[in-house]
Amino acid sequence: MSEHTPEENSPGAGSTSDDARVAGRGFLLITAAKVWFMVGGALITFGLPYIFDAVSGKGKALYGQYLDVNNILSIFSMVMVTGVMQTVSKFVSEKPDRAVGIVQQTQNLMLVVAGLIGALFLIGAPWIAEWRGNPELVNAYRLAGMILFSYGIYTVYIGVLNGQKRFFSQACFDMGFATMRVVLMLGAAALGFGVVGAFAGWSTAAIIITIVALVYVRKTSGLERSAELNGTDSSSQKEERLYPFALNVMLYAFVFNLTFKIDIVCLKPIAAALQFNADNFIAEYGMAVQFSRLPWQATLAITFIVFPMVSGAVFAQDLERARGYIRQTMRYSMILVGGASVVLMSIPDAIFGILPEKYSPGAIALSWLAPAYFAFSLFNIANTILMSAGRAGQALLIGTMTVVINLSLFGALYLAAEPMGLSHHQLLKWASICTFVAFSTGLALGLFCLMRFYGAIVPIKTGVRVFGISIVLAVLGRLLPQISPVMTICMAVIIGFGYLVGLFMTQEFDADDKERLMKVIRRKKT
Repeated sequence: MSEHTPEENSPGAGSTSDDARVAGRGFLLITAAKVWFMVGGALITFGLPYIFDAVSGKGKALYGQYLDVNNILSIFSMVMVTGVMQTVSKFVSEKPDRAVGIVQQTQNLMLVVAGLIGALFLIGAPWIAEWRGNPELVNAYRLAGMILFSYGIYTVYIGVLNGQKRFFSQACFDMGFATMRVVLMLGAAALGFGVVGAFAGWSTAAIIITIVALVYVRKTSGLERSAELNGTDSSSQKEERLYPFALNVMLYAFVFNLTFKIDIVCLKPIAAALQFNADNFIAEYGMAVQFSRLPWQATLAITFIVFPMVSGAVFAQDLERARGYIRQTMRYSMILVGGASVVLMSIPDAIFGILPEKYSPGAIALSWLAPAYFAFSLFNIANTILMSAGRAGQALLIGTMTVVINLSLFGALYLAAEPMGLSHHQLLKWASICTFVAFSTGLALGLFCLMRFYGAIVPIKTGVRVFGISIVLAVLGRLLPQISPVMTICMAVIIGFGYLVGLFMTQEFDADDKERLMKVIRRKKT
């Protein structure tokens, strides 16, 4: 991998006088990588059902099993990916001269945390598989443990790149890992190794990218040279705040992931209690979840960029600059997520028409899950901003309250489902409504905290415009007749274009936005 961008010429060169240019170009690079990652995820999401069905004839049930294992895995994997990366990024961006000690401390921490979580999966796999009703997937859970341990080490070094604002290198690693994961997972499934084979491919990709990151980042980030200059003992560089902050962020990441993973965890026993085929039900609901999460995945690039920017501004006690970052981040996030969500809300039946007909009931859930994940995306950004500003405690409290609300709603659904005699379709609808209510409440709590600490940073006019345009397009989309898969893609593009037209007509984009865009595009410093 070579460095092609001016700000990446040296480990400390990420800080420039033109923060908007660095943040904007970084956003474009990380967004490109995340789009590639999303394409890879889409290939897995939509490829596995066809491959499973072609190989075994039980594609829907096997895909439901894959989603269930993946759901459990991802609750813990994001503890590594988000918690560790943000910790390293924060402290490296604040004190780049102490990167060696920061990396050593974090790596030691993850050898313990990731080792324990990985061992939990390796040893407890038989019990986990039995609990989820799929005892034949013991090895899949063991492989999940290997993935988690690899993530714990890998994200330490990706956090260094993010903290040094070396977004090009970070993007390359994201794209490389996404490519390996798709090839190995789909390849193993196509060879007839089923769900266990898919996770074997995933774990192989995770191990390879971890080794490459460890070697590359240590050689190019000045870590080896700094270690030689400071001696092998890095105790003099120990950062006292790192462990408390890291544990808070990782705890928050765990709680955060429960907020949007707990629905599938709870739904499987509800479906079983109603004597539905639980694996098939999870496949339908899970497919709607996969579609709905696309807008949220698009915002992950925003969180990677805004975290070191807000962190640096707050650390320098430049609250006015921090407010500017927060306000613009929330505004552009509303616009970006709104554009993706409105397509899903407008033509849910047509979108599911792309898939085999057996998945079509999931369109009922998509109607509610699309706006639910719009709220969740903004909830995620609001809490990321709170953590980057050193308010991990408040973010953790908001996440915990959201989990409690979510669990309460699904607990009530569990108690009411059987007495009410809910049908298959009704359970899909009410489960997605519970998710929508929980996410919307979490967003409201996050925005309240941001306004309390930083003032009027929520762009109300933007919210009104995005909401109004989305409602109009959603109503028009529901009036359309059943269309073919090819026409569905065309209609999605038309709806997206109509959304942009609506933003221009309501004067949401102005001269300042044009100036910011040109500043991002230009390579020359202004």
